Formats: sequence, C-alpha cells, structure tokens
Amino acid sequence: MKVIDLEGREWTVDRRFAPWRRWVQPIAGLTGGYRQHKLTADWKFPADDGTGEREEEPVHKVARGLWGALATVELLLHLPVYLLLGLLQLPVLALELLCQGVAGSFARMVRWFRKAPRRVDVAGWHREHRSLASLTILKVREDLAAPLVAELSGLLRERVMFDPGDPAVHEVLTRFDVRVERHRTVLLRRSASGSAHR
Repeated sequence: MKVIDLEGREWTVDRRFAPWRRWVQPIAGLTGGYRQHKLTADWKFPADDGTGEREEEPVHKVARGLWGALATVELLLHLPVYLLLGLLQLPVLALELLCQGVAGSFARMVRWFRKAPRRVDVAGWHREHRSLASLTILKVREDLAAPLVAELSGLLRERVMFDPGDPAVHEVLTRFDVRVERHRTVLLRRSASGSAHR
C-alpha cells in the first residue's frame, strides 16, 4: 500500500510475499550478487546559477562527437558477448526458480503448521523515489497482517517519519502484538526554505 505523507514523501507498507527468495539465490554467484535496499541521505546541493549557459567551444563539440562514436563502437562489440552470457545463465536461472519453488512450498507448510509470523515492511522513499530513506521490518501474526497494514497506512498520512518509539505508533504496534525486527532511518525533513534538518 502506498501513502503520501504531509511533506509529500512516498511510503510503502507491504506484506512480504516471498521472503524465501532471499535464501535461494544461486544465480547471484554469476552476476556478482543482488542489489539490496540501501538507505541514503537526501543531500541536495544548490544549483550554480551564477553564469548561465555558455556557448561550447568547437573543440569540445568535436571531442563529444568522437566520444559518442567510440561509445557506439564499444556497444556494438560488447552486445554479442552480453547475449552469449545471458544464454549461458538461462539454465542457472531455471535452477534458481525451481529451488525457490521448493523453498517456498516448504516455507508455506511451516507457516501453516507452526503459525509463523508474517513480515511487514514499512519503507519511506525520498521525494524523487530513487533511494530509500527509512526501512522498518515488523513481524506479526498472519491474521493480523492485513489490518496492521491498513492502520499503519492511515497513521503515516499524518506523519513525516516512522518511529516505533513514537507514542501513537507504539500504541498500534502493542495492540497488534508486533515485534520490531529492524528499524533504520536517515530521513531528513525539509523546511519551507529548502534547508535540510532532522
């Protein structure tokens, strides 16, 4: 579920559909690992408005044209290699999907018989949605996951940060018997003038 807070940031509150995909990743060995969500600060630098646009010198235009031609030649040389590598990785990808299916079936059986908790992620994104500013991982009983997502989404509309220690948030988490697995945030709020502060 997506929510826009008072400062215009986007929050997502999601029940994790397939957590076993983190456990079974054989193709990660070939590709150098999967990208993980990483929190980043919302640092902005003022634009340099001093001189405006200057006309490019002819030498720079020629250099840029040569650079573009070299980049095109390199792309044409590397394209067959990338296609061949993609074809070689297909069997490993099929193996990964098969392993994930087996692991997912096992995880589903454990969830049915042992009443394993459901994971709910509360993630806050910077205004440009390019990077993660806040991530909280919660564990809750499966039958309470959907009502928790709905209640947290309503709560986030009135806030600009998600803090499990905040009294209103803590009351919701206590009422749903939620365990906070992890909470990290580097969310910087902006004042009307555009300066960043905590």
